[in-house]
Amino acid sequence: MRFLLKTQVLSIIIAILWIVYLNILALLDQPGPILQYLNWFVYGFALVLMVIYLLLTKYIIGHRWLAIPLVIVSYLMIYKPILENILLNLVNKSYGMSINFLSLSTGATHLMAMLIGLVFGIIYSNRFSKKQTQ
Repeated sequence: MRFLLKTQVLSIIIAILWIVYLNILALLDQPGPILQYLNWFVYGFALVLMVIYLLLTKYIIGHRWLAIPLVIVSYLMIYKPILENILLNLVNKSYGMSINFLSLSTGATHLMAMLIGLVFGIIYSNRFSKKQTQ
């Protein structure tokens, strides 16, 4: 039961960071000279989130490979759609259209960053626990 709770907490944290990621990109996507550098921000924030996910996985879940499907499925099916709909209901229509576009265009990048962070967090945690036992 504790393991399931930890995976759901991690899924909620990932969904909240996804909303923060979308808001930062939407703020940077305002018309102006920064628009040409938006791809750098998308991949830069994805790398930052990947490191955050690696550290969260290492400290919250540890070295359990079963956590990956529990985190990803609950994130994709429950927490991401709920938090994204709440965000779209709270903002005005033009900002919501920008967030919706960024959600569609950067979703794959964020998913890859999340997967890489989860996998390497588990690998690093597993390697760390083996060194402590030897």
